[in-house]
Amino acid sequence: MNVREIINATNGILLSGDENLEIIGFSQDSRKIKAGMMYIPLIGERFDGHDFIESAFANGASAIISDRDIKSDDKVVIKVEDTLKALQDMARYLRKNRNVKVVGVTGSVGKTSTRDMVYSVVKKEYKTLKTEGNYNNNIGLPLTILRHKDEEVLVLEMGMNHLKEMEELSLIALPDISAITNIGTAHIGELGSRENILKAKLEITVGMKDGSSLIINNDNDLLSTVELDNLELVKVGIDSDSDFRAQNVVLKDDHSTFELNYLNEIYKVNVPVPGNHFVLNALIAIAIGIKLDISMEKCIQGINEFQLTKKRMDIIELKNNITLIDGTYNASEDSMKSSLDVLATYSRRKIAVLADMLELGEFSEQLHRSVGKHVAIKNIDLLVVVGKEARFIAAGAKDAGMMNIYCCKDNEEVINYLRNNLCSNDVVLLKGSNGMKLKDVVTQIEEKLS
Repeated sequence: MNVREIINATNGILLSGDENLEIIGFSQDSRKIKAGMMYIPLIGERFDGHDFIESAFANGASAIISDRDIKSDDKVVIKVEDTLKALQDMARYLRKNRNVKVVGVTGSVGKTSTRDMVYSVVKKEYKTLKTEGNYNNNIGLPLTILRHKDEEVLVLEMGMNHLKEMEELSLIALPDISAITNIGTAHIGELGSRENILKAKLEITVGMKDGSSLIINNDNDLLSTVELDNLELVKVGIDSDSDFRAQNVVLKDDHSTFELNYLNEIYKVNVPVPGNHFVLNALIAIAIGIKLDISMEKCIQGINEFQLTKKRMDIIELKNNITLIDGTYNASEDSMKSSLDVLATYSRRKIAVLADMLELGEFSEQLHRSVGKHVAIKNIDLLVVVGKEARFIAAGAKDAGMMNIYCCKDNEEVINYLRNNLCSNDVVLLKGSNGMKLKDVVTQIEEKLS
């Protein structure tokens, strides 16, 4: 993207520098700036990026945008009204003025793993760029788009916490194909109901052209009710009549297999990670691949080659044949239950170590109790809970008839309990919101038993 395009995109004023200069990269972090890049000083609650302009120049920045007058003899300086809006305007301009297809992925849970599975399929046929890490908001998404060089497809994860946030992202990304993995209870504390969560997720369609494809999980009770006249609705499912349907699903400790029924043809698919939810993710990824004119053979190869993003359900093998399932990156009711479903596939002694799910507001007790009931239903052998809200997980499990429950006051007590009670061949799931710091428990146990 050159400076002239940036000026056009942002309605900015060139204060200094060459308008023909080509910018090779963009960052809002002055520490990551290198020669030839543009620094974008954003204003946050605790900092003003304009305070780091000199640092960005010292690190090699060739250009900046700014909402104030900045003097420079040899750097490109573009004055804009609002640097965040300018960032988003640049991304929208680039997306509209490059020959690239955009795939948007959202949902209450499973966005990242589905995004990565879609990427694994799409890259079999096209040069593809995907969202890295958690760059899925109104800053991360435009920065991802601005990484575009010559890729043919962008696979973008799109997240939100409130109504109208997804609409903003959709109007920047302008997806050609979108997918909604599910409608659960993540962010229900902010949005008030699952119906409002559905409404917020469907905002992904606002920036889509008529006739574009929306892929939905038809097994989800709310998504199955969606009807859209202006888009092609493509349904995937295991338990429901769908365009892409998995049948004869076989769930193993470390992988799954199923038969895909598409247009009355049957295809065998291997998913190299465990869990029923990954079967649904695979269906979404294959559906997107087919919509991008990728052969079924290549789509299935892409699924088979999929690798789960680190920190998302890492499987850690320790001595004495003890297995840790590290789900400590984050947690919602849906991801908790999906993780418990994976744990339940093991034939060895199964231990669930569960901590608080945060930011659930008035729904917190109800949703924690629901997780506890699921622990009991899945016949988990031992439940260990830690945290103020997690006591409701214990209560829900006890009400559902589970007896082997241990409540810890803090993570140190969890560590000591596991050290003293783990046995050979145990499988241990550790799951909780990132703020509960269960990762510290994983690290301590791993160090002791590696």
